[in-house]
Amino acid sequence: MTLALCIVGCGAFAQTFAQGIQSLRHDIDLFFASRDVQRARAYAALFQGSGAVGSYEAAAADPRVEAMYLCTPHHLHQAHAALAARAGKHILVEKPIARTLEEGRGIIAEAQRAGVTLMVAENYHFMAAVRACKGLIAQGRIGRLRLVQMQEEAPFRPDQWRRRRDLSGGGVFIDGGIHKAHLLRYLAGEPVRIYAAALPQVLDEHEGEDGIVVMVQCANGAVGLINHSWTRAPRPAPPWVSIAGTRGRLSFEVGASWLSIEQGRAERTMPLADDPSGLAPMVQAFQASIRGGYEPEVSGAEGLSDLAVVLTAYASMDQGVALPLQR
Repeated sequence: MTLALCIVGCGAFAQTFAQGIQSLRHDIDLFFASRDVQRARAYAALFQGSGAVGSYEAAAADPRVEAMYLCTPHHLHQAHAALAARAGKHILVEKPIARTLEEGRGIIAEAQRAGVTLMVAENYHFMAAVRACKGLIAQGRIGRLRLVQMQEEAPFRPDQWRRRRDLSGGGVFIDGGIHKAHLLRYLAGEPVRIYAAALPQVLDEHEGEDGIVVMVQCANGAVGLINHSWTRAPRPAPPWVSIAGTRGRLSFEVGASWLSIEQGRAERTMPLADDPSGLAPMVQAFQASIRGGYEPEVSGAEGLSDLAVVLTAYASMDQGVALPLQR
């Protein structure tokens, strides 16, 4: 059965999402909802959509729509999730699940009361390189984990609601950096202690932090180091991930179709599926969880745990001390 999925909010990332799942066009019937119906219709025409509506309420009321992908600003996630749940629509919500743990718990409660599937759109979880690393770590191929490092300088200039801390919930870390928080949890396990420091500000018009370094100690003893920032540099180095164990190391560039594996003196490159975004397998997993009636891998609870890492990092940054993970 195909899944009738409505993209709610026709901004720039909605285009990225629709383009990223074009390989699923025989499995997913795309609908588009925008407060500007002409914009929704333009997106539907561009991506061979099955329909377009001029309000989010119309999308929730549309009997053709089975699930809603909430690609709206962070401060609207809770209201839009409630709209979807109360209409009996399954929910795929963009990360972060919410701005606060209270809002996140409210979203989870709405979905549970309505009996609908709730999944957080954490596409990094489904990237081929990330899945390969997860399998190799589980097999003990690099021994016991020691250090997970992630580095990204993104040439991004936030505007509109992203500039306001009250609307976004923070800055770069709750926005793009939460991907790294999820990867750390997925690959290295749950954090127990977090220290964070903001970098000197570059984007003066932005209220939240535009650069952050986060050091995390995990329950298994492994240490995580995240360096994530927005930059004015026109051509920053590609974002990368490095995972060191007692017997080897794994590394890759985010979005690349290869994985470097080092064991002792030997080094080889593993070719991977050419799926730079992880969006298509993410939507396939969402569809499978709905059809199978089981909780998705990146459930609401998982999204809440990712958010807890971000918010603890913010508390550490403000207080200047390392803090235990705050749930």
